[in-house]
Amino acid sequence: MPGLSVRAAAVLRAVVGLHQRTGEPVGSAAALEKSGLEVSPATVRTIMAELDGAGLLEQTHTSSGRVPTEHGLRVYVDHLLGPTRLPDAVRALIDATLAGAPEGPDALVATASRHLAIAHTLTALGRRPRLDTVELRRLELVPIEAGRLLAVAVLADGGLRNRVVRLERPTAASELRRAQNLFNERFAGLTLADARARLRAQLSATSPADADALRLAERALPEEESADEAVIVEGRAHFLGPSGDPERATAILRALEDKRRLLDLLDRIDAADGPRVLIGGETAIEGLRGCTVVGAAYGVGGRRLGTVAVVGPARLNYSRIVPLVGYTAETISGILHASGAAA
Repeated sequence: MPGLSVRAAAVLRAVVGLHQRTGEPVGSAAALEKSGLEVSPATVRTIMAELDGAGLLEQTHTSSGRVPTEHGLRVYVDHLLGPTRLPDAVRALIDATLAGAPEGPDALVATASRHLAIAHTLTALGRRPRLDTVELRRLELVPIEAGRLLAVAVLADGGLRNRVVRLERPTAASELRRAQNLFNERFAGLTLADARARLRAQLSATSPADADALRLAERALPEEESADEAVIVEGRAHFLGPSGDPERATAILRALEDKRRLLDLLDRIDAADGPRVLIGGETAIEGLRGCTVVGAAYGVGGRRLGTVAVVGPARLNYSRIVPLVGYTAETISGILHASGAAA
């Protein structure tokens, strides 16, 4: 690993492990015992001072032990964590919980987020399937009363998006059927983003009657998703506790209310291969300084649809949480694939 000797790596690993367990600064005697090194306590003190100088450890008080910095945790996660396997019992519980989720991808992601929060006493985030990336099976236009229609977008992932559209003029049922059929003939099977783009491109290159029908169909398509609709937050209260810092907890809770920022965060995680760990300032959310976010993308057919993540303290048990989040995302992907969402 860059710039670290074998001894220094062992001491850093020991300090991170002990701090994760106790939340307290770690002294040289405890670090020596945990590291398994056959060296003197003075040697460990020297190594810890060197790690401090390199910005990997810090002293909270002059006479206290040391705790890992964000940079130290980054080095630990990237170079010292190593691959870990989730216990079979934890995997089986995730499998059973998600297999029993209500049908539909939104409900599946909501169930996964709730399970992560409750079973592991963490705050969990879920990003519902990104609407523009899901294929449309068909569009249905149903008149409900004079001047209004119900538009139902049937998605390939098993989901539905309904909206009520106010019509600009009286429209016969035959016109609605024409708009519906024309749209389905030309655009069914495309993602919502592709369908929008191709529909708009055809408006100027088709007959006036077809153009009117396509404009009606375009108005009936689902609206762009909002952050409130896209982001699930479960387990906010886990940041509250009798021994916690009230001001810090308030800042975290405010950050968890800002779904626009959380959506940006989850979409950044979505771009990574496998689980991604963001520590403190790497989240780019001021209220989450001192926290860690571990997330992983799920998807089908080579398309990434969304993300599941947990938010916890920076001294999170990374060896447990990283594979937990990764396996949860893999399980969601498998269920969506088996349900035909990749079609």
